Amino acid sequence: MLHRPVTRLFTIALGCVALLGSGRFFPAAGVATPTRFPAASLSPLESQLLSVPDSARARQTLRALTAKPHLAGTPEDYATALYVRDELAKAGFQSELVEYDVYLPRPKSRRVEMTAPTKYRCRLTEPTLPDDPDSASPLAVPTFAAWSPSAKVEAPVVYANYGLPRDYAVLDQLGVSVRGKIVLVRYGECYRGVKAQVAQARGAAGLLVYSDPKDDGYVQGKTYPDGPWRTDNCVQRGSYRAFTQSPGDPLTPGRPSKKGVPRLSPKAAGLPQIPIQPLSYRDALPILESLQGPVAPKEWIGGLPIEYRIGDGATRARMVLEMDYRQRTIWNVIGTLPGHVLPDEWILLGNHRDAWVYGAVDPSSGTTAMLEVARAFGELRKTGWQPQRTIKLCSWDAEEYGLIGSTEWVEEHLGELREKAVCYLNVDSAVSGDNFRASAVPSLWEIAKSVLRDTPDSSGTRSLYDNWRAQDKNATEVRFGKLGSGSDYAPFLQLAGIACLDMASTGSYGVYHSTYDSFRWMEKFGDPLFTRHTAMARGWALLAFRLSESARIELNLLDYAREIERLAQALAQEHPKLDAAALLDAARDLATAAEAFETEADTKATLAARNRQRRQFEGFLLTPDGLPKRLDARHVIYAPGVFTGYGAEVFSGIRYALERDDAEDIVHATTQVVAALKQAAQALHGEK
Repeated sequence: MLHRPVTRLFTIALGCVALLGSGRFFPAAGVATPTRFPAASLSPLESQLLSVPDSARARQTLRALTAKPHLAGTPEDYATALYVRDELAKAGFQSELVEYDVYLPRPKSRRVEMTAPTKYRCRLTEPTLPDDPDSASPLAVPTFAAWSPSAKVEAPVVYANYGLPRDYAVLDQLGVSVRGKIVLVRYGECYRGVKAQVAQARGAAGLLVYSDPKDDGYVQGKTYPDGPWRTDNCVQRGSYRAFTQSPGDPLTPGRPSKKGVPRLSPKAAGLPQIPIQPLSYRDALPILESLQGPVAPKEWIGGLPIEYRIGDGATRARMVLEMDYRQRTIWNVIGTLPGHVLPDEWILLGNHRDAWVYGAVDPSSGTTAMLEVARAFGELRKTGWQPQRTIKLCSWDAEEYGLIGSTEWVEEHLGELREKAVCYLNVDSAVSGDNFRASAVPSLWEIAKSVLRDTPDSSGTRSLYDNWRAQDKNATEVRFGKLGSGSDYAPFLQLAGIACLDMASTGSYGVYHSTYDSFRWMEKFGDPLFTRHTAMARGWALLAFRLSESARIELNLLDYAREIERLAQALAQEHPKLDAAALLDAARDLATAAEAFETEADTKATLAARNRQRRQFEGFLLTPDGLPKRLDARHVIYAPGVFTGYGAEVFSGIRYALERDDAEDIVHATTQVVAALKQAAQALHGEK
């Protein structure tokens, strides 16, 4: 059993600003031996900004945020909202609580048991671990699948690997139908809601989803509390709403869920219709072990010490679930630092606050980093500094249920966001290890790389940029990921058309969405010295600072247009039968327009108008009607894949139509992309 390292703490006084401004940066408290980071490109104000995040204080903040489980809509969740509101106010932000009344489920009772060929009742619990006292809390919500209906079913069990369409195609080849049966699948490969959506479409009577040790358990390494990976009784809670449905409150699509707003009936909300329950691999083992019938394909074999089989009808299970659905209040917190030159241009930073249980990684590490960002800006304000542009720090609620808090706020402020927002910078699970990564739209690549080169990582001896690049020894440049969904940037990108970035410091993390995602896990494995939290806060703060302070909005439209042209060419090569001539022409024309735009110099007379073109460029890449057969996505370039959910898919509308061989939708989706690219090019030319 490991113990917490004893660390010699020290604090950097703000009186050292003169030294910091000379081009050397000392990491904040929490590092045993002070090391220097070359940062000659930092201005004195930037050096001061980076000197503020403090690892000892970050540790205290995370302990406060994880003191109790805080599921969305609970009194404990409200307490965290008040805490964040008050901390933002202390840092000098105008801080407000924003309430919404949304439809949320909680479990009342759950029973899952194997009834044949032998009897076994699943425990469905996560036991207390002596090494982690927080695991004993009676406030932890029981293991459940959010948005499962109440139901009682008994049926034969069929094992279907990850529960993707390709897996059901294998079952078809084997002559195995899942209609009227309970499907058992493992987590991984896609967003869990996809598993429910596909099982329901296939006629399944119920769905059991378990965590296989091959994916995030003992096959990966030591399990908690001896290591960071998922132990045998650890269960992944989560939302099972389909991403193809409208995001946010399911009863108020397209409208903020305020009192008096018309609501759909629950039956019209597109929620899952089959019962769903997550399992630990300890509970799944007796069921899987009893299955007979065809041997599972090699790719379907997990890490349990059994022969994986599909099932022949002899193994049966019963699911009895009772859920409590009702309107519940949730609380966003919005902190505003008004710009004194351009108050109507907004730099938004966001992180959700609600957790399935404690959420030390997901999302409390992000909230901890955000509060260090707030304190850093607060210290600058004491010197008389004010941001050029308005900076907003946003703490979202009910993200875990399906991006609800952020979506409701975007719906309420949609017109204002489209007019004023420069970008949205998201950090969700800020820290689960020491490997930095980021995803972003291409217009943010240049400014983000510049910031990451100037920000020390947790070691204090190299930059976040070098940390990221070192993860691929063959890379000469970092590669930004593509934005799909699964975190709060999605409504900003898909509904409001705002340039977005998402970043994290990642590592071995097997306790996702469980009781064991706790403060104890973080101090043992995720960030023992809490220097990774402060590194994330520095990068986040410096990016917001530079975006706020530069006269020219730092969105590179030529980078974006060239990437779109490259992606269009790749799509045409990948699908030679696709009539891509109009798409390629539109992408080429946009690149030409962007090159002319970026070549032209900003002048005092043109700067305001050209900045407006920069911040509104992303919005031209939305299609107002949404992608074909989709209610969740409007962005014609980047959207979550229908069968990935979290993962991004480039030209998703076209690709989904090609996958279904739907000639009408192929034309429709291609036309949507061409129209958007032409609109964007015209906007850069100054045409209406």
